[in-house]
Amino acid sequence: MKKVLLLITAVCCVVAVCAQDFTAIKGKVKDQWLSQVKLFKTVDGTPVVCAVSRVEADGSFGFLVKPEKPGFYVIGEDERMNFPVYVKGGEEINIELQENKANLIGKNTRENVQLYKWVEYAYHVWLKSVFFDRVFSTYEDFFPDFEKFVAGLSELKAGLKSGNKEFDALLREWIDYATDYYAVVFLQTPRSKHPKVSDRPEYYKQIINSKKFADERVLDFPNGITMLRLYSIFAVNEKDVNPADKALYEQTCLEAIPSDRLRGEFVVSRFFSEYRTYEEYLDGMKKFEKYWLSPSLKARAEAVGTKLYKTRAGGVAADFTYPDVNGKQVSLSDFKGKVVLIDVWATWCAPCRGEIPYLKKLEEEMKGMDVVFLGVSVDEARNKQKWLDFIEQEKLGSIQVFASGWSKITKDYKINGIPRFIVIDRKGNVVSFDAPRPSNPALKKMLEGALGK
Repeated sequence: MKKVLLLITAVCCVVAVCAQDFTAIKGKVKDQWLSQVKLFKTVDGTPVVCAVSRVEADGSFGFLVKPEKPGFYVIGEDERMNFPVYVKGGEEINIELQENKANLIGKNTRENVQLYKWVEYAYHVWLKSVFFDRVFSTYEDFFPDFEKFVAGLSELKAGLKSGNKEFDALLREWIDYATDYYAVVFLQTPRSKHPKVSDRPEYYKQIINSKKFADERVLDFPNGITMLRLYSIFAVNEKDVNPADKALYEQTCLEAIPSDRLRGEFVVSRFFSEYRTYEEYLDGMKKFEKYWLSPSLKARAEAVGTKLYKTRAGGVAADFTYPDVNGKQVSLSDFKGKVVLIDVWATWCAPCRGEIPYLKKLEEEMKGMDVVFLGVSVDEARNKQKWLDFIEQEKLGSIQVFASGWSKITKDYKINGIPRFIVIDRKGNVVSFDAPRPSNPALKKMLEGALGK
């Protein structure tokens, strides 16, 4: 009786929540091949885990999702073995997960019914191409299957009609990119036999096309970035460019992609993933800066630098950029040629406030010297006005910038507590990433020493 009441309560909750544009995704794992099921949302062409459901004793699992906009999610084990669903909001989706396969069951939307016509059609080609470690296939069996697959695509796409024209167009575009992807990934994964160019089906000759990846629609697909990366690498390989010629290799990769935004995505996913030093990262940030066309893309690039950066005396200082009191963007690198004292602080920090009189005195004593006093507030964004009022009230004369919480500077310099004082020399190298406080005369001696070099 208790289980029945819980089930009724759960159903009532689902009905009530769905009325508020939540989507109920329910399913069963056949033969208990998974103990938990992950739900991934699509973020800039990449699957990102947004929820995890335990698989119950009867194989059931479920999620409630409120999408920001209609789009593709995937359900399954990991970033590779997963299955798509199209989520609008307010609907119910029912799915069964078998090992290596998924089927719709029970109630579903028209969009997902059409989507799974494609999933079912592509199943064997998808498995042979992508899961080389589960299905042992060579070009001798894959190419005949692929040719049959390609031959039926026109008829398949013509019959995909959900009544949602926008979705139908998006699905047909996904099919086109996915077909290229299956063809290319097969060549770029380990096989016991490898084909010559002359062994390939005719389809391979039309994969490279200047009209492909000309806009950002591929970022709507869960594996869009992987599609983009493999397409560009295929284009380079077709021109027989030697990866050892780094400049030519990078140039050829980017020439294969017409969209600057997608070039940026490729740079981060391909080139930045290969960097092993912070100096390589800095070179990449400068070389490819014109492609940082979205804040999220630049943030992902900067995250690579954060992982590579080593806070050590004598090392290159990690750059950062934040707005000052007038909204002007100020970077640490703007002050190269001068010694910089960075004060990481917040209005709520009593020890930080306690150092202010000593900091003002030090600034006055070093007036006219090549020393920049740079205050970086880690107050949260909601307290920005409080920060502005505090600066005016305390008459802080140094350059003050607002980091909006524990952001890039705290991650790069491994700052867990404040106040933190950092000294940077004229060349942009770290003198000390944990310098004495202004109340300690040793800080002035450190600054004078840096000026003398």
